[in-house]
Amino acid sequence: MKDLSQLKEAMRGRKILLVGLKGSGKGNRSRDLMALGLVHIGLGMIMREQVRKDPNSELSLKVVKTTRQGELLPDDLVLPIIMDRLNQADCQEQGFVLDGFPRTKAQADWLLSRVSLDLVLYLDVPKTFLIDGIIRFNRRACVVCGSTYSDFDPPQVEGICDKCGNKLVRRKSDNLEVIKARLQSDEEQIRSFLPSFKTKRLLQTLPIIVNDDQKIDDRNLKKLKGEVYWVQTDTGDKARMLNYEGMRRRLHNLLKKKFIEV
Repeated sequence: MKDLSQLKEAMRGRKILLVGLKGSGKGNRSRDLMALGLVHIGLGMIMREQVRKDPNSELSLKVVKTTRQGELLPDDLVLPIIMDRLNQADCQEQGFVLDGFPRTKAQADWLLSRVSLDLVLYLDVPKTFLIDGIIRFNRRACVVCGSTYSDFDPPQVEGICDKCGNKLVRRKSDNLEVIKARLQSDEEQIRSFLPSFKTKRLLQTLPIIVNDDQKIDDRNLKKLKGEVYWVQTDTGDKARMLNYEGMRRRLHNLLKKKFIEV
């Protein structure tokens, strides 16, 4: 408990950016960082709230039209909204974790020129698992809070969200062709701007796989039907993967080394 209190104190006011492909666990890591006191800022969350509050405004109508067409929201719409939210008192005092933005190199450069980030975390998850986790292993999401579940991390009551008690559904976009195309597009976008953060020495990778020679408690490994799950990595090898608790511990260790032990 003492270590956690020390980590919370070290994280106060920090500005963290989460980067990762669809299904890589940005929601889970955001919740871990929120538990350390940071404010979670998600572009999708901001836009949904805007539409909910004033569905007939010019901005809301433009957001709905653009997202339905599967296009990126234009910078002249997104950037002022992001900056306004990051400048609010809670973000400035507590610090924040930002995800869902940037989506392009131009947006990344804009962010770097205006926000003094402390850390950019890239969530490294094999693409094979991202596809299987969504398609083969029955990913479903809460219709209200957006929390996701799968056969690896099922809800306590099937069809019901553990966190808010609302209904779980399969997303319409969760089909093989759409997922593969989305991953390819997202990967190209991320590759375009990660070097900008690396040059500034902000980038840290948080991998989900466990090396063969690494000893680790089975309780921290992903299991499927009670057995430790092995995933095919992007290099064609096989590896074990961390579960939620294992990733939370790995994140905490990274943050301690970054903000406390130095």
